[in-house]
Order: sequence, then structure tokens, then C-alpha cells
Amino acid sequence: QCPASTITPVTRTAETSNGPNESIELPKSIQSNLVDVSEGQTSFTPFFWHIPKCAGTAIQNLYFCMGLTLANQVGANPKFKHNEETSLVEFKPWKRYDWSVINVDTTTRAGILRAQELGLVSSKDPKVDLVVSGEFDSVVSHLFDKTNRGKVFAMFRHPVERLESLFYYLQKANWESTFHPEWARTSLRDWAKTHKGEKNWMVHKLVNKDVHSLTMDDLELAKQIVKEKILVGLESKFVESIHRFNVYSGIDDSSKERQSCIASLARVPTKGDKQATRASNSDPHPKTKPGSALWKLLTEDSLDVLLYEYIEEIYEHQGEMIGLNIKDSADDK
Repeated sequence: QCPASTITPVTRTAETSNGPNESIELPKSIQSNLVDVSEGQTSFTPFFWHIPKCAGTAIQNLYFCMGLTLANQVGANPKFKHNEETSLVEFKPWKRYDWSVINVDTTTRAGILRAQELGLVSSKDPKVDLVVSGEFDSVVSHLFDKTNRGKVFAMFRHPVERLESLFYYLQKANWESTFHPEWARTSLRDWAKTHKGEKNWMVHKLVNKDVHSLTMDDLELAKQIVKEKILVGLESKFVESIHRFNVYSGIDDSSKERQSCIASLARVPTKGDKQATRASNSDPHPKTKPGSALWKLLTEDSLDVLLYEYIEEIYEHQGEMIGLNIKDSADDK
């Protein structure tokens, strides 16, 4: 876990549509270090909040393909021999791809603090085009500040689908540090009974609070953070969401080369398809039927489900706020 934020909160009034208006304490770091969704174009560094099993690898590959320089976990991998440098270095980690990274790891506590010490976000040469991390509070508190603000976007998926994918993926993914081969010897039902904290991963990360002590007040705070500070994308409206991310982050996707990258992303992979960008880290697995006993178990006491329902509500409104009012893409149907 990343260090807890010690910033004094600021009192705000919530205007969430499916919750009562009440006084909410929004952390100062979030208020001052992040650009509001409604703010429009200004000085910022894009920050992709990576929620596990929500197409994060595919999205990173897309932005690599589009020529952006990323700060994620790749640059500090010891095998590339830049992890102990005392200054920032931009380099291409793979010979077969013209993809660039900065020599930091923005996905761990130690890596985030090292990136802060090296001045990742304020650096002009090398310059990071996109910060990627699942550690929302730590990145906001330590990498961004009032002068060097972040602009956040994130892809969201129904929490039941995310949990299914996580369970089946990590029992096979022996290349992941979070590999759990023992999960293959249990059922999703039994796993869900013993891994209840996974149900509230999003709220836990947004409010920086222990997953087992979350309350409805924390849900309301999470809603307010999402509403004001995160441009939301829906995996069910994948291509449309990617275009929103590009418009919001000031990424020009009009060139023939970048359109080719998006076309690859847009193609839904079939079995054995390794060319489609969306094939990255995808893994066919059984689907839980909505309304079934297992579905009810996976949604029981889930604040993430309530947060996701709110995200679906504000999706169209946010599109209008950034000047987009796009109907569902044919690729998303």
C-alpha cells in the first residue's frame, strides 16, 4: 500500500444524483492537484487511473502505439538497467516496438516516491505524456501539486464482470506478481466468500481507506471525486470512451497512423487473435448470469456496484461537459 495521505480536507457540498446532499470532506490534494472535469483545456499531465481487468493493458498499448511516452511499471524493470539511475531517462524498452517509457515505476509505493524525487511530472526533458497507476491517492498526493496538476481518466467495467475476469485471469497468469495458482482449485463462489475486500477495490483506492472499514459516507466521497475529477469511460462503450479520453487529454488522434492504432483497438478479439490490441491480457471465462445466486453473492455489500451505477448515470453528462454528445459507436454494440 502507498502511504496514507495526511493532507487536511476541504469541506465541499455533494450534489450526487442518487444520494442526499450533504457536507463532504474532499482531500486538499485531490482538490488542488487535479484538474476539474469541467475546467476545459489548461496546463496538466494526463493520468490514467488503471483499474485491474478494465482493459488497462490494451489502453496502455494503444497510447504506446500512438507515440506517447508513458510512466508505468516498465521503465524501472531491472532488466532494462535504468532502475538505479539518479536522473530521469526516456528509452525504448523493446526492439520490435517504437515505444517509449520513463525509467520509473508509478505502480508501487517505492516507485512513486522515487518518481517524485526525480521530478517526473515537472520535467520538460524527458517529458512524460501519460502517467499510469492504480494507486490513485499516492499519485495525486506525491506526483502532482498545485503547479503541476493531473487530469484523470479511467475505464470502468461492471464490478461483477471485473471480479470474474480477475478470478480466472490470476489463476493462470504466471507472469504476474499477483499470480494465484491456488485459485484454480476453488470455485468463484467460494473465492468470493473469502475475498470480500475485492468487491470494494475502487472505493477503497479513491478514498484511501482500509477496504474492510468502508462506509456509505466513503461511497458518497468516492462519487464526488469521480464526478468532479475523473472523466469516466465505460468498457461497454469502449471506442467512444477512448475518443473521449483523447479529446479530454488533448491527444490528437486524427493522423492516419493514430487512426490505425485505434482501429486495431476497436476490433474485438476472437479466439487466438493476437493482432487486435484488445487481445492483450484477455482471457475467455464463464459468465455469471444476472439475478442468479452467484450474481447476488458478488454484488452483496458491494459499494463498487453502487459507484458503478452512479458512473453510468454521469457518463453522458460528462460527455456534454467536454463538448461531446456522441451516440453509441457501432463498434460498441
